[in-house]
Amino acid sequence: MKKCLIIGSVAFDILFDIHGRIQDEILIQNGKLGRQNLMFTAKEKRQFFGGTAGNIAYGLGLLKEKPLLFSVVGKDFDGEYAPHLKHAGVDTRVVKDREGFSATFYGMNDKLGQQIGVYQPNAYAKADTTSLFSSCTKKDLKEVTVAIFSAGTEKSIYKNMSELRKICKNNVQIIFDPGQVLSIFYDKKSLERTLALSDIFIGNEVEVEQLQSILGYSIERILEGRVSTVIRTLGAKGSFVYTKESTLTIKPVKPKKVVETTGAGDAYRAGLISGLLQGKSLELSCALGAKLGSRSVEKLGAQTYKV
Repeated sequence: MKKCLIIGSVAFDILFDIHGRIQDEILIQNGKLGRQNLMFTAKEKRQFFGGTAGNIAYGLGLLKEKPLLFSVVGKDFDGEYAPHLKHAGVDTRVVKDREGFSATFYGMNDKLGQQIGVYQPNAYAKADTTSLFSSCTKKDLKEVTVAIFSAGTEKSIYKNMSELRKICKNNVQIIFDPGQVLSIFYDKKSLERTLALSDIFIGNEVEVEQLQSILGYSIERILEGRVSTVIRTLGAKGSFVYTKESTLTIKPVKPKKVVETTGAGDAYRAGLISGLLQGKSLELSCALGAKLGSRSVEKLGAQTYKV
């Protein structure tokens, strides 16, 4: 059976809904942003399982792909998160920091859907120095045919990607999915060396623009290198798939209702990977991603939808 490897963050998402609008509490003096001392009253606290890699692995588990999940987690992972992923069909190959806590995201949402977020890496901060071989054997890695590297640091992604490429050579399809850290950790040199190990780049509209801005050249030139595919997701507007030969337009799948969009992109990636594992074309794989992303937005939390 073909295997997939998911590398990235596993986190707890703690969300608060607040009364009113965020901008109503921001002080403007004489047309300028004054010194801020903000206080918000929350309606309720909600906690969900999250993290980019955790979300992608969950979706793949639902699709019966038995994904290998590699991450660094804390002492709080075993309580509820680990059994949840196991029940979904995920093979967790995580490295545990018995002294620290797992990564945590704190999000405050107002009635307009605007959010202020704080991300706390905690144990995941050790990803930079953690080898794939800490919890995966050479045999495990040699069986991997599709891998995705999501939202780690530049050092952790390059280190683990190099390890996998050295073991699998050209027998693995590597997806580079840096997400929001693209503009934080990458310059032209570090980005080019990571792309030189990748087969597919995936990002949203902003991230694909940042990719070209950091590199200083277009998607067309990127496709002249090792990367054979660039996927640009547009949320409810669908997605585009760029290759040397053509540009494909992937139509969105309309959900029955939209409850929350957090994790929809990760569900899309799970569908994409499942399609690739099954030998489907890029177009059909991305269409499966769109379908799974549509399911995700119908539920509250990134790991609560079913298929």
